[in-house]
Amino acid sequence: MSTPRQNLDTTPRVSLVVPAYNAMGYIGETIESLLIQDYPNLEIIVVDDGSTDGTSDVVASFGAKVKSHRQANAGQSAAMTEGWAMSTGEVLGYVSADDRLLPAAIRRCVEELMARPEIVLVYPDFHIINERSVFRSTLRPPDYSRRALYARLHCLPGPGALFRRRAYERAGAWRSDLRQIPDLDFFLRMGLEGSFYHLPEVLAEFRMHSASTTYSSVSFERGNEPQLMIDAFFLRKDLPDDIRRWERETRANASLLSAAIHGRSGRTGVALRRLAAASLHPPTLASLKALKHILLIARGAFSAK
Repeated sequence: MSTPRQNLDTTPRVSLVVPAYNAMGYIGETIESLLIQDYPNLEIIVVDDGSTDGTSDVVASFGAKVKSHRQANAGQSAAMTEGWAMSTGEVLGYVSADDRLLPAAIRRCVEELMARPEIVLVYPDFHIINERSVFRSTLRPPDYSRRALYARLHCLPGPGALFRRRAYERAGAWRSDLRQIPDLDFFLRMGLEGSFYHLPEVLAEFRMHSASTTYSSVSFERGNEPQLMIDAFFLRKDLPDDIRRWERETRANASLLSAAIHGRSGRTGVALRRLAAASLHPPTLASLKALKHILLIARGAFSAK
């Protein structure tokens, strides 16, 4: 049987970054979930992005178990870029300051990543919990598909995803000018470095609440991010032919995503114009996803009256 010292020598160091802004209500639970991981070689880095509440005090209460850095508010992307620059691991990941990992999450994801040298990222299933940490449902994302990621803009990885440092360095850091969908932009670039792997085990918990960026009303500029992201992406000279062939479908789904963000933020007219732009690829406009967005936009318009 291997000794603990041998385990440390044969398991890659994993660095997890926790970007935090005014997260005192949840970050203690998040850090505790990382400290009870059954993986021996884990580095935890919390970047306090200019919090004005007691976030820094909660982080400090964990002492030397957690590396911490405080900076002026610059956004989630900048916080994670800073955290990964401080890190020493050959495997990287991040955990939102209100999410949690289950105890075997790091070990299981590393095992799969190391067993599959052709992949650059692994992502698990996860539970959805509410403000009080009560279970709501289980989300099981589909297996990795280039078409799902690039043509349909399905952001496959969720909480608990881990990726290789060398792939991160080639793909580049998160864009600090994107505040709504920097993760999707990053995964589009990461996917150019290698395949992803879906690990069909529940290993994380995603917290859904009214203050979550995923579900809150946002600015007009954030609603336009999908088109800006795709414009920049298709200016690349290194895109494979299959991705280039999907450009029309990709742009239609970017319009659909923009429609959803604007609609959720109460800009019904803008949302309807984005839906019209999705007709660039008629199958996209006729999809079940489009129908769901149309219903949400209609519900928002009705509620505004």
